[in-house]
Amino acid sequence: MTFPRFFVRSAGMMLAATLLGGFTPEPAMAASNLRGASGATLAPGDVAPGRLYARDVREGIGPGLVSVSTPTSPKLPLATPLAPETQRSKSTVLHVNPRSAAVQVELPIDTPDEAWVILVPKGTSARAGEEALRDVALFDPQGRRADKRAARDAQNQMGVDSEKLKGITQPMSMLRLNRGMGRGQYKVQVGAKAAALGFAIEVRQPSSPIELSLTASSMQLFPGDEGYVTVGVQSDTPVDHVRYEAALYNPRFEKDRVVPVVKVGNEYRALVSRAMNEKDEPGAWVLEVRAVGAVGGQAFDRLGQTGFGFAVPTARIASVGRERLVRDASGKVTALEVDVVLESQSLDRYEVTGSLVAMDPKGVERPVAEAQVTDQLGAGTHTLTLRFEAGHAGLSKLDGSYALRGLRLFSLGTNSLYHRLAKGLEVRFPAVRVSELAAPELTPGIESMVREGEFNLGQ
Repeated sequence: MTFPRFFVRSAGMMLAATLLGGFTPEPAMAASNLRGASGATLAPGDVAPGRLYARDVREGIGPGLVSVSTPTSPKLPLATPLAPETQRSKSTVLHVNPRSAAVQVELPIDTPDEAWVILVPKGTSARAGEEALRDVALFDPQGRRADKRAARDAQNQMGVDSEKLKGITQPMSMLRLNRGMGRGQYKVQVGAKAAALGFAIEVRQPSSPIELSLTASSMQLFPGDEGYVTVGVQSDTPVDHVRYEAALYNPRFEKDRVVPVVKVGNEYRALVSRAMNEKDEPGAWVLEVRAVGAVGGQAFDRLGQTGFGFAVPTARIASVGRERLVRDASGKVTALEVDVVLESQSLDRYEVTGSLVAMDPKGVERPVAEAQVTDQLGAGTHTLTLRFEAGHAGLSKLDGSYALRGLRLFSLGTNSLYHRLAKGLEVRFPAVRVSELAAPELTPGIESMVREGEFNLGQ
């Protein structure tokens, strides 16, 4: 989605401002090269903007550089970036809009075993809904009325005593089908009173072999990118034919526009990014897809939804590097620093975050510290420095060559993720021993973690 950020992770953690006076960078690393982010190989869940847009944010932000370092328990798994998941559906929803005339709605049901038909009146009045339900009837493919039997089966399945329901307002009707009712075209007759109120008719077929799948190409899409959602129908027998319809819902879940679905190679794609532009609202959008067709001569209807974040990027990570150890006058390492160069087209308050990891004796990367740095920046090229307090890393008792992971750039003005590089461009700090690291300031939060053994991998 839009991946909101909350800057202060814990009141008990140490907030370390970037105070560089009196400290000396490791000389060998002061001139290390910057690694360019353009063209970097993206890991699953990574996002990288293409074109940048000029859209100043002037409300809700303020100037001032803030840098924070917090220790992390090495027992915790390294955070896995959110990657697109396949959403699957064996159900559909059909609508009778309010103020409609009486109508007959056909429901193609291929697997009545354990199937449910749920009748939901629209509106806010439970009593009006209950009255409208009396004006609705369900008929099986043989033309026999099925709603009364199906209602009894539903009550038995849910363990509901029908006698106890008498006198209780029932604003919706749940009907459970069975194999004996047969597969084929069921019909819902919606009378004038019910049609005037409006109805949603949901059909669930959990035992059906026919399934609609939706997979977004990315969890975060940008205008102008080739972002899409792969759609498909899977079945244990070949699909005779299928037609897809797709629509976008904006962050307020209002139906916004139609999205074209085209065949690309052997798959169908809903071309989301081509239907969106930089004028669209950032936030969590939803794509709804309906698939109508036939399998083995039996009609089917499936409806599915999947969500993704949409942002109009105004900045990106241009390069990362000049990683260094900062020592005090006694030679102790007080911090591990790395520069992150940003390219910005607009005024905003940007935040860069990253994780510091160390290798445990089994060769597994363990998180030992996190750092965030934020500042209000305008158009141009800017450098923000991630500063990991050495004492925070030393709490884990893991030494060696620490690495940067989970590098991310956020817009705090729009509450959006703009850039994420899980591998941190493979930045690795000079090797250092735990004995070289300065001791941390023990805040109440850190003392609590120490008492609970959060930094002891042996426990």
